[in-house]
Amino acid sequence: MSDVRKAVIETYAQSTAMSALRSGAPIKSRRDVYTAIRGVDFAALFANEFGPINRTTFDAWHANAVQRLVEREPRLTVGWAAKIINVYLKTRVYIGAQGRHHLEEMIHPPIDTGLLKGLARRFHDRPDILERTNCVHRIKDIVDYDLYRRIIDGCRAAAKELDCELIEVEQLWAGTEFD
Repeated sequence: MSDVRKAVIETYAQSTAMSALRSGAPIKSRRDVYTAIRGVDFAALFANEFGPINRTTFDAWHANAVQRLVEREPRLTVGWAAKIINVYLKTRVYIGAQGRHHLEEMIHPPIDTGLLKGLARRFHDRPDILERTNCVHRIKDIVDYDLYRRIIDGCRAAAKELDCELIEVEQLWAGTEFD
């Protein structure tokens, strides 16, 4: 992959994360959002010389990155910090095909009302999944990483049921629908 393509994808990933923060987001200004994203140390995820990445390594990186983002930007809850990171990674890794081997299999879907609605619709008869994924109704209610991990574990169960990668539970996203 060319250096120019890498740079374009990285910039686009930042822009996509900025665009994902709508009216309910606690930070909205370009300065605040781009400063927050640029403060996250993504280097370990894109350093191919480290070899393949595994779930334990990625999940530890993710938990640390979310916590550090919340510490740097206290207006963010864990849910909002995770969404910023997850949208950025979805764009760079899933769409842009960048990152260490197996990283695409590790990244988390951005949790928001649209995804929770889609999960509830598809898995209405699966309380074992919904008790984990739909334990909150708004991103701001995800206030600690244990709660976030519970939702992601439910998404992993949904992905297994759908026979797809974790990020691909996004196929259920209902965010473009009108109420």
